[in-house]
Amino acid sequence: MTNDDHRSDVASLLRRFRLRSKFTQEALAEAAGLSAQAISALENARRRHPRPVTIDLLTEALGLSAAERKEFSDAASRRMGDAGPRHLPPPIKDFTGRVQELDDLVRVLRASDDSPAVIISAVGGMGGVGKSALAIKAGHLVADDYPDGQLYLNLGGGDRSPLSTPDALSAVLRSLGVPLGDDPDNIDQAVGRYRTALAYRRVLLLLDDAASLDQVLPLLPGTRGSAVVITSRKQLTALPGVHYLALEVLTEDEALSLLGEVAGKERVAAEPEAARELVRRCGLLPLAIRIAGAHPSGRSVGGMAVLVDLLSDGDSRLDALSDGLGGGVRATIALSLRALARTDRPLDLRCAEAFPLLALFEGNHFPLRAAAKVLDLPLDQTEDVLERLVDVHLLETPALRQYRMHDLVRDFGREQVAETAQVEAWRRELMCYLGMLWRLDDIAGFDDMYGSREESAWSTGAEDVLEREQVLAWLSDELPNLVRLIRSAAGGDAADQLTAVRMALGMPRLAGGLMRFGEAYEALAAVVRLPLELDPRLEVGRIYQMGGRAGSLGLYEDGVQWRQEALPLARKLGNPTQLAICLVDLGHDLGRIGRPAEGMPHAEEGLALVEKHDIRRFEVGANVAVGAVAGWLGDLDRQRAAFDRALALMPTHSSLGQAVTHRSLIGRALQETGQYEASLAVLTAALAGAREGKYEVSESDQLRELGCTWLELGDYEKAREVLEAGLEIARRFPSDNREPALRHYLGRALAGLGSLPEARKEWGFALTQYRQVADPRAEEVVALLAGLGVEA
Repeated sequence: MTNDDHRSDVASLLRRFRLRSKFTQEALAEAAGLSAQAISALENARRRHPRPVTIDLLTEALGLSAAERKEFSDAASRRMGDAGPRHLPPPIKDFTGRVQELDDLVRVLRASDDSPAVIISAVGGMGGVGKSALAIKAGHLVADDYPDGQLYLNLGGGDRSPLSTPDALSAVLRSLGVPLGDDPDNIDQAVGRYRTALAYRRVLLLLDDAASLDQVLPLLPGTRGSAVVITSRKQLTALPGVHYLALEVLTEDEALSLLGEVAGKERVAAEPEAARELVRRCGLLPLAIRIAGAHPSGRSVGGMAVLVDLLSDGDSRLDALSDGLGGGVRATIALSLRALARTDRPLDLRCAEAFPLLALFEGNHFPLRAAAKVLDLPLDQTEDVLERLVDVHLLETPALRQYRMHDLVRDFGREQVAETAQVEAWRRELMCYLGMLWRLDDIAGFDDMYGSREESAWSTGAEDVLEREQVLAWLSDELPNLVRLIRSAAGGDAADQLTAVRMALGMPRLAGGLMRFGEAYEALAAVVRLPLELDPRLEVGRIYQMGGRAGSLGLYEDGVQWRQEALPLARKLGNPTQLAICLVDLGHDLGRIGRPAEGMPHAEEGLALVEKHDIRRFEVGANVAVGAVAGWLGDLDRQRAAFDRALALMPTHSSLGQAVTHRSLIGRALQETGQYEASLAVLTAALAGAREGKYEVSESDQLRELGCTWLELGDYEKAREVLEAGLEIARRFPSDNREPALRHYLGRALAGLGSLPEARKEWGFALTQYRQVADPRAEEVVALLAGLGVEA
């Protein structure tokens, strides 16, 4: 039967039935619950085999008799002689997960009736992520929608010699039964024959592993009705009208399900924790999970744990994830890198050279600036390299100017780097972070207390950053990397340890700017006891700052010990600023731990030094310290005078963050001396400032102090409200150690409201967390629990 005969059977029947019923195409579409484009496609023979459900809808809308329905159905049914080529590979038997992605792809491919153009869908992702498996599965699910054939062509994008355009066209023409013509190398002629052959036909074309946009463009049909699915390690988002699906690694639950399909569900159920760790070691990558699941080591009792150990070392992990036939994860990643190295494009060659060095970055991301430092390239050239590597799925970009590499890809990259090059790259990374930390100090214009601006400025390399907020934003994103690098450098040689000390001494300034203190404490803890002969300024600095960070986390006893150790060193150093702040803070913290009589002489001496040497930026803090200690000594008149002086100086002497901190200290001191209404006013102003500056950790502090004040006033409901709000914030910043105190006081509010089981629960959490850091407030919680008859 010819195409014209078939067209008259299907198209003419529908047209005849529609005109008889006096429907326009639009009216019939509305009556049948279909689109006008679908009706047009059937009447113009662009779609010749409607699905049974479409037949049923049209039969109902047109009021066809049983005989007419059979005639219409027979005309629309596929005859054996009309069947097109069926070249899709079989779907993977253990295909699992990808529910949303599969639904999206199938939905797009089934929308051909409504599409004014050829449907093009591209599936991109790293090697081994399952692009081909997804595309093939979707192809089988929509096969009935493309009765004129489903073609499959592997374009060999990862091979040394991808399929050429003439060879690709020849392959699809042969599949369609179309002669190649007199000149098979004439691409224009072949494209014309190919597109003519697909006209008015519904064919699904799966182009697997495309190498480039240029490779696939000649293979796109010229008329609507057909669809193309392309898989590639490159982002083919520039294709006209493309529906792009970026395929990520599996979720953890999907990965466990896949492991169960490969290794056996009973094995996964028998060792659930080992199985979960196994898929994590596989980076949630489908290819790696399939290989690991079939590994002989996992077939015995306890085999999942054996596999976890086998995959614990990055050096051997890729060996274990080989299929034994020259394939596996290493081979798959190598294909992506080979595709870059074989081109003559300067950018691709630069990417191939840069890739191994980028694999040296630790952590869950690295920033553009650090990459530029490691690669020794300008920022704009580095960004071109990184974005190209994102394009070929060797990198990901979780945020603007931030990048990360999959663990297995990173393992592969590190295999290519000599140990000496690794050390050199790591030290360049250190210098990048050191420079940004001390650029913050440069911009602020503070006294050079540690010699950071002498012969070789510590901020070298960061001079292009001009705005304080720009530096703060970058460093805020990099807090985990900063702590990691400082710890790493603290374990290096003497030169590396000196760098670690310099970096750690930059952290308190950052902590003050961000009002986050946990990371600074961790950084200083890593360097404070390093056995180094240091410049006296650095020696005083690391001990004094360790005390400051301990106090910022509420560890006042520890803070006092560190500051007492720092004080004689500061006197010997002779720097009035360093000595003044050491005295002021020691005096305040002695009062905080119940020793105000010892603290007051230190606080007074510190204030006198501040006034004598006109150290304006510490004048507010010195008055706050004297006022707090005076209150603990019962001298409320002196306290009020010192606090009034501090509040008067704040508008001209304090940044927003400093004002928030000092108001918080004043509010707490007023609360502790029974001046509750005054405390509420000051703390409310501190809370407003914290919210204005978006200092979330500080906001939780103000909410805690407000809660404590409401507790003292006996308003347990208001106390509960603000303490719960503070706890919600504190739980997002575990390293700042705010959670136990909030739970402690929240328990008191709940007990006051009669909710004793809930109070006991909060106190239990608080006690556990207090004991982890040897916080003396644990004793109060023990007493509270004892009051409920609970032994802690």
